[in-house]
Amino acid sequence: MLCFLQIAFGTVQAIHQQADSQQRPLAIITGGTRGIGFGIASVLAGQGYDLILTYNTNVDAAETSKFRLLDSHPTCHIECVGGDMTLVSTRDKIFACLDTKFKDNIDDASSSPLQVLVHNAGQYIGITSQNSDGLNDGALAFGDGSLIRKNEDGVERPDFSSIQYYQRLYGEAWIDLCERCLQRMNSRHGGSIVGISSPGVHPSLYRPDRFYSAPGCGKTIMEYSMRIFAKVAAERNINVNIVVPGIVQTDAWDSMEKYRQDGETTEVMLKRLVEYLVPLKRVQQPTDIGEVIAFLCSPSGRFITGLTLPADGGQHIR
Repeated sequence: MLCFLQIAFGTVQAIHQQADSQQRPLAIITGGTRGIGFGIASVLAGQGYDLILTYNTNVDAAETSKFRLLDSHPTCHIECVGGDMTLVSTRDKIFACLDTKFKDNIDDASSSPLQVLVHNAGQYIGITSQNSDGLNDGALAFGDGSLIRKNEDGVERPDFSSIQYYQRLYGEAWIDLCERCLQRMNSRHGGSIVGISSPGVHPSLYRPDRFYSAPGCGKTIMEYSMRIFAKVAAERNINVNIVVPGIVQTDAWDSMEKYRQDGETTEVMLKRLVEYLVPLKRVQQPTDIGEVIAFLCSPSGRFITGLTLPADGGQHIR
């Protein structure tokens, strides 16, 4: 009996060792603890990915999101990294986390678990989140004088602070993340890189929104550079795309509610917008975007690369 138990125990140990040696894929999702990012994280966790999720300043909300994910996916390894994504120090922390917390998952230097990057982090300056620059300009628009400031010498000229912040958030951060992730992704497994953009940025899909002037400048950098990254990364079995959500139900709308002059609640406003703008006639949920991302990251979606893809219920054709 003892011999039998020893053999059985050895078999169980071998099974666990084999399971431990099987590498789980890893996804980095910026802004992954709230809104669309959390929807993406939920879907990818359900498909067996470990996660590095970034957040800006709300530590408690990030930890709550982490425990919600672990409650549904207890085998998922999740690490949260905080900080403003415009800062290179924040981005350094992401890769320090990858290279240390997930080191046990790496057999050698060329065998990284990293297979997915989603750059989703974003904000409306001073409205939906805080930023390291202390900016609080709200919605600026080109051509209406809202950019003009008078300096201490009385000279009036455009203030580019907000535009430069958005360019660092959506342009510089995206390029930095792509460059460093491509160094760690393995062509044997392949991989996927996805940026989250917005309606109005891509000139051939949506009418321009002048109140999106400043953030649109940053996301334009993302959309253009994506095509170059896609050409280079394709040789390594990595696809690179941009996804454009439509009207997605997140707490960002609640943050903007107090700035509206019409007194509408978020629920009423979203219903009105969907009825007017979305042929599919329903508000998207964050997990709807997560499902699109999961498809692009799957073998079935690997041939889609170098595109800006509206996932908006038809909003772009209106």
